[in-house]
Amino acid sequence: MNPQTVIREVRVARRPQGMVQAEDFVLAEAAPLPLLGDGQVQVALRSLGMNAGMADRMRERPNSGHPAMALGHVPRSDAVLEVVESRSDEFAPGDLAVRSWSPWREADVVDAGELRRIPAERADLPLENHLTVLGHVGFTAWVGMVHVGQVRETDTVYVSGAAGGVGSCAVQFAAARGARVIGSAGSPEKVALLKELGADAAIDYHDGPAVELLRAAAPDGIDLFFDNVGGDQLEAALDTLRLRGRAVLCGAVSQYGREGAGPRNYLRMIYQELTLRGFTVTEHEDLRPAFENEAAQLVRGGRLHSVHTVLNGFDRVPEAFCTLLTGGSRGRMIVAA
Repeated sequence: MNPQTVIREVRVARRPQGMVQAEDFVLAEAAPLPLLGDGQVQVALRSLGMNAGMADRMRERPNSGHPAMALGHVPRSDAVLEVVESRSDEFAPGDLAVRSWSPWREADVVDAGELRRIPAERADLPLENHLTVLGHVGFTAWVGMVHVGQVRETDTVYVSGAAGGVGSCAVQFAAARGARVIGSAGSPEKVALLKELGADAAIDYHDGPAVELLRAAAPDGIDLFFDNVGGDQLEAALDTLRLRGRAVLCGAVSQYGREGAGPRNYLRMIYQELTLRGFTVTEHEDLRPAFENEAAQLVRGGRLHSVHTVLNGFDRVPEAFCTLLTGGSRGRMIVAA
């Protein structure tokens, strides 16, 4: 990369007022890249994944458990990068790698240990796969569904936000394990997609009260709930879970940026002996090899499919992030640089 090349980055420009807007970010010129040290590589951005949970960190929320991003901060998410220059024995120019927390920047200098090489046996797969079914969202879905949720063949499983990046993977992992799967989404097109992915039933949440729709799809109740949405979807699941049912709390996109009480029907957890467990995927990195092995086999066998929306051009990162939050994307939202 030419030292004179202008490298751009996206920064947080202001605190969101209500829903996050593209104007809450600013596209700016980054500082010049430092010279490479031993064990470091220079990388160029190829594809960048969007994560809805970042919206919560843009706000100052004292009880959230994490500090708010400072104004001027460059957000981070998972990305596919191409090695441009290397002073590491592990990488050569032209190699492709995934970085779990890559800044929203067109190029960077990183320690080689922060990168996971895309192995030669998977190099023929589309780049998007490494940010979906084989990447962060696939790993999140697998950890939540298989490890935390302990999905079983005899389970009836409900997935909220099922046409999103994590949700679409969660549906497929549950189906692959033989469970009966119900998914919810926000349009007839997304409902049709869920059935293509292996869901036994699919709900358009615009069609009526969440609990009525879920009871119609699962008249005998559900055993496992994988939640990406929170709010009405969580309450509906609590009303529908069978005795000793389980809920995996992965995300709550409907609640990001809102202050409020918990589910109105949380006492049902006592009477039904329910288990609700949240998880943070970064605490389960030791499981990644098992995930990659299973996911790669399912992809090769045609049983695991990447669902994604791609916007082209680094300058569209703010637009892509806001589109994700408003449900305007199908599957994982990705920006191709």
